[in-house]
Amino acid sequence: MRARAGSSSLLHLAAEVLLEWQATGRGPRDLLADRKLRELPPADRARLAVALAQAVTWRRRAEFAFGAATARLPAAVREVTWLLAGRVWARSATAAVAARTLQQFAGVAIDFEQLAADGARLRAIADPVTAFGVRHSLPDWLASRLLAEFGDAAAAVADGLAVTPARTIRANLLRVADRDELARELAALGVPTRRTRHAPHGLHVDGDADLFALPAFTAGHFEQQDEASQLGALVVMPPPRGRVLDACAGSGGKTLAIAMALGNRGSVLAVDPHAGRLAGLRQRLARGGVDNVQVAVTDEASWPSDVEAFARRADRIVLDVPCTGVGSWPRRPEGRFALQPRDVGALQKVQHHLLERAIGCLQPGARLIWSTCTLFAAENEQPVNAALARHPDLELVPLVELLGRDIGAPIASRDGTFLALRPDQHGTSGFFAAVLRRRRHRTAPQDNPT
Repeated sequence: MRARAGSSSLLHLAAEVLLEWQATGRGPRDLLADRKLRELPPADRARLAVALAQAVTWRRRAEFAFGAATARLPAAVREVTWLLAGRVWARSATAAVAARTLQQFAGVAIDFEQLAADGARLRAIADPVTAFGVRHSLPDWLASRLLAEFGDAAAAVADGLAVTPARTIRANLLRVADRDELARELAALGVPTRRTRHAPHGLHVDGDADLFALPAFTAGHFEQQDEASQLGALVVMPPPRGRVLDACAGSGGKTLAIAMALGNRGSVLAVDPHAGRLAGLRQRLARGGVDNVQVAVTDEASWPSDVEAFARRADRIVLDVPCTGVGSWPRRPEGRFALQPRDVGALQKVQHHLLERAIGCLQPGARLIWSTCTLFAAENEQPVNAALARHPDLELVPLVELLGRDIGAPIASRDGTFLALRPDQHGTSGFFAAVLRRRRHRTAPQDNPT
C-alpha cells in the first residue's frame, strides 16, 4: 500500500482485520466479506485484500525479524509493521516505501532494509526444520512435512505457496461461445485478461476492476474460479446426458462447470452438509442459465435414500473431499497457521468414510473422481491406491487417457495417471485428482492347467 490520500484509513482497516483474525481465527478474506466495502474504489479493495493476504502469509517470519523492535508498539501499529514487512518480502513494496508508510501512519521509524539481510540470523538457527519454517513462514510441523514430502524441492514448493495468485475466471459456455469472445467483451469494458496456461476455458484478469459489478458478470458470462479448480472439473468428463453426483459440492464452483460440460443436458445433483456453502449456488445457477442442477443439504454421516438412489444410477460421482488444504494457501493463507497436527488424522477418517460410501454406490462402468486441494500423498495417492487394493473391481483411468497427451501430460503425475498440480511447477494452486472406474465385468480366475 503506497502512502497516499486515504492510505491511513486503509491501514487502520487492515490492522483491525488482522487483529480480528488473531482473535477469532477467521481469515481476512471472510472478514472483509462481512464489511461493507463497496464505498471503497475497486483498486483500494484489491490492494487491501492482497496486503492482508501477504501479511498473513509472512506472519511468522515478520515476528522473527521484528519481534523485539515491535514488542512495545500498540497492537494496531505492530500489525501494520508486519503487514508492510509481508509486502516487502512479496516484492509488492520496497523497503524505503514501507519505512516511509509506517512513519506517516504511526510516527515510528523502523529499518525495513534489514529484511533483505536477515539471512545471517536465519543461518544461525541450529534446527534445520525451524530454520525452514521461519524462512518460509510455516509452523515447524508443517515445515517438517514439506521437507519430508518434497526433499530438495521443498523450498520451491513453499515459495510457490506464498505467491499472490492471479484473479481467474471461467467463461460460461452456456452464455458465450468461448473464452476469446469473453476476453473481447471484457476488453471493451477496459478489463485486460490473459488466457490460462492449462484450463481451456479460463482467463486471468489483470488490473483492479470490480468483476462482480461488470455487466458481463450480471449476464452470467463468467464465474470466478481458479485454474486448478477448473481443471478438477474438467477431468469429470460426464457422458452426454449423463448423471453426475457432486457429493462435496461446497459453494458449487465445480458443479457449475460440470453443468456447463453437459450443455444443460443430463442431470447434476449437488449435495453438501454445510447449508451455508450451498446458499449462493441457486442464485449462481440462475445467473449462469443452468437448469439441469438440483441442490440438497445432506448429513455428513449418511445420504438420504433419494441421494443414495441417485448415486447408484450416476455415471460420475465427484468427491472433492475435505482436506488439509495446503494447495489453497495462496488464496487462504490463514490455513498454514489454522491447521493443527491433530486435524490430519481426523480429516483422513472423514475422507475414508466418504470414499467407501461412494464406492459402495458406484455402478459398473461409472467413474468416481477423487480430488483434494492438498499436496500430501497421505490424502492423495495413498487413499486411492489403498481403495484399489481393497476393491479389485476398480481400476484407474489415467489422466492422459481422459484429456489426451497435449492437455493431460503437462498437468499429470510423471506416469500420466493423476492430475497433480503444484504451484511451483504449474503456476496454479495445489490440486490432485484421480479417476476410478468400476469394471463392467469381473475377470474370472483362470484354471491352473497343471
